[in-house]
Amino acid sequence: MRGIATMYGKQASDHSQGMSLSRRTLLWSAAALPLCAQKGMAQAVDDWTWYASHFLRDDGRIIDNGNGSQSHTEGQGYGMLFAQASDDKQAFEKIFSWTENNLKLPDSALHAWHYLPDTSPHVPDSNNATDGDLLIALALAFAGYRWQKSEYLKAARAIYKDVRKKLVLKIAGKRVLLPGCVGFSTPDAVTVNLSYYVMPSLILATGLDNAEVWRGLIKDGLTLIRNGRFGRWKLPPDWLQMSSHTGELSIAPQFPPRFSYDAVRVPLYLAWAGQLGGDLMAGFENYWTAWPTGGLPAWVDLKTGERSAYNAPPGFYDIGGACGFGNMAGVMPPVQSNENYYSSSLAMLSGLVKRQFGADIMAAQYGRGKW
Repeated sequence: MRGIATMYGKQASDHSQGMSLSRRTLLWSAAALPLCAQKGMAQAVDDWTWYASHFLRDDGRIIDNGNGSQSHTEGQGYGMLFAQASDDKQAFEKIFSWTENNLKLPDSALHAWHYLPDTSPHVPDSNNATDGDLLIALALAFAGYRWQKSEYLKAARAIYKDVRKKLVLKIAGKRVLLPGCVGFSTPDAVTVNLSYYVMPSLILATGLDNAEVWRGLIKDGLTLIRNGRFGRWKLPPDWLQMSSHTGELSIAPQFPPRFSYDAVRVPLYLAWAGQLGGDLMAGFENYWTAWPTGGLPAWVDLKTGERSAYNAPPGFYDIGGACGFGNMAGVMPPVQSNENYYSSSLAMLSGLVKRQFGADIMAAQYGRGKW
């Protein structure tokens, strides 16, 4: 979703199996949780209360105050994730209803990528943003299992099916996830955004849609992340190009060659899915811990090594803490230290990862197959 904003101007599992899985694997009652988990839940509720008071409108729209209070499927998905993690059923339904009523495309389960409150029409572009759709599906799947809501699982399944059919291509023998339905594929190359590989969502898709395809996408996505790293720090760029003929990877030439606001989510999603380790962990950790206290840059140029003249927002530090990068493991600025929607969202996501929210559901899906 970060990159979409930049580019545009600035055999399926049986439903009853899914419900059976939830009954076998989930104990959501606070009374059943140890005291430390109860405290973690209390903090999550407090954080969500603050986040909602700043970015959730009464009608269910999550606003991006850094971009003219527009809304994105990214933000709607984040809002749904945070609401269900805090057991806020009313807010979850409100956010989901607004999303369906205003952004859902008429011919599919996917969604238009953004909403502009001060223009007519409010939704000027029918292209989707794949990370936004995967975040919405992830929130629906978690909520469906958690609250025993079959309609949420049905909605998640429909999104996963359409993402698979419209946005997963086989290029040079690898399954690749397109960032949107339009504008990212030519006869010679495809452009991908590795932060759109929302790994926890891809894992849950294996239990709600065609498991073989999603496992293959996860496996090939991990290969892309491992091989698509550049520069001194061996980091993934915000936008990666893949040759349709040879599979060769390069930094997409139509974008700045940076590791920045998009790619910063890559290690967080890997950590959430239990896939951050080895040389991947070392590469990100070396970068996060190389800077003096408070001096983490907002971006770094992967070709020249140039860094941004300004420092990263607090949410970047939360990612370092949630991923356990060196001495940052205990340094997680509170959500309340943020004023910006995106940084706040990164802080909220980092809290979910730190608490391993949904890990039991994902572990159950891992048990269905390996990649």
